[in-house]
Amino acid sequence: MSVLDRVLLVFPQAFERNTVPPLGIALLAACLRDAGHAVDLLDLTVEPLGRRDFTPYCLVGMTLLCTNFDGGVEVARKVRRQNPAARIVAGGPFADACPRDVLDTGVFDFVGHGEGEYLLPRLVAAVKNGTDPSGVGGLSFFRDGVLVRTPQPPMIGDLDALPFPAYDLLPMARYRRHSIMASRGCPWDCVFCDRGPAESRRVRFLSPERVCDWAARMIRDFGPKPFRILDSTFTANRTWAERVCDLVLERQIPITWECQSRIDCFSPRLLEKMCDAGCEQIVVGVDSGDDEILALSKKKLTRKSTRRGAALFRDGKAPPLHMNFVIGHPWDTRSTIRETVMFADELQRDFKVTCGFYMMVPFPGTELADNAPRYEIQIKKDWKKYNKLSYMGNPERLSATFDSRHLRAEQLTEIYHAIFERKRDRLDALLAEI
Repeated sequence: MSVLDRVLLVFPQAFERNTVPPLGIALLAACLRDAGHAVDLLDLTVEPLGRRDFTPYCLVGMTLLCTNFDGGVEVARKVRRQNPAARIVAGGPFADACPRDVLDTGVFDFVGHGEGEYLLPRLVAAVKNGTDPSGVGGLSFFRDGVLVRTPQPPMIGDLDALPFPAYDLLPMARYRRHSIMASRGCPWDCVFCDRGPAESRRVRFLSPERVCDWAARMIRDFGPKPFRILDSTFTANRTWAERVCDLVLERQIPITWECQSRIDCFSPRLLEKMCDAGCEQIVVGVDSGDDEILALSKKKLTRKSTRRGAALFRDGKAPPLHMNFVIGHPWDTRSTIRETVMFADELQRDFKVTCGFYMMVPFPGTELADNAPRYEIQIKKDWKKYNKLSYMGNPERLSATFDSRHLRAEQLTEIYHAIFERKRDRLDALLAEI
């Protein structure tokens, strides 16, 4: 194999370290190996860059989020200095939504859009063979100073046909949990939701058998750890979710897991099966305690429907329930934020749930970001601040990224910190200001 025949996939340093192995680059690596390409992985959130040698690689790919965009640019510059012949491609949510921002840095050759599992092997083959990349669907690049975007291929129809992620190329002992993505997509259309390049309103599922094969293989190859199911809405299809649980029990897979969904996507029977199958926490987004804001954000929930869903968890056998709220909707005032905090208090008291709070972030590509004037917000494009929650308990590092009609970013930041840190006296003072 020649010196420039390898591929390197990188997850740059982000807001915090990854608590689960990065599925995207692991799955892409598996597809590249299946196509005959040698590949290495580098997760810079858990391992140092050091004096990495980039000279063996014909192509370097990166997953770009808002928070790791600047770090990714720095890595790309190091690749360029060491290996000018290497081609550099970016994928992920930020690159997909902001290809010009990425390409204008001058250090990336391509941006990949949509799902990369079939795109990337084709691009690597084109690079190795010296063929025109315009024949690869789903790419953006500059040609003679003009931004070119090739036709987008259809989304992957059969998720079961994808290989098992190449987790063996990652330092698996450094992650707290294993991960599975059992489905892609979400049928709802909240204005602030960042679906990501592999998501759509059409939900596609792995077969329940494939989900269980994935879980069993993770345990066999990397030992027992809690699992995090990465699906946007794991119980969007209750029949499918029940079948997954049934198979876990039939096969006696020794798994504990958590997932996220919607509060209106459960039944007593499903909750009991999830509990029996090892589910230890379900996370749902309630988002606001104000019905008008829920309607404006297209959440399609109400306080009443939230209480009705929470009662299923209280009144029957069910995993523990955690509810998340968002602080900083475009329509939020001090009064509506107070209402949200009080609703969270009510749910904790009456339904024995736990509650958490996210910072509203207008991620690129969302309806909120794409229509900022309509929503009367002024967005600040300091990408490294585009993070909605600290998983490491560092809320002081979060700050609001836009001014709304009612509250400035600095005010929202103060309010969020007071809520997150449970400083109720401070919060009461901030919400009482005129």
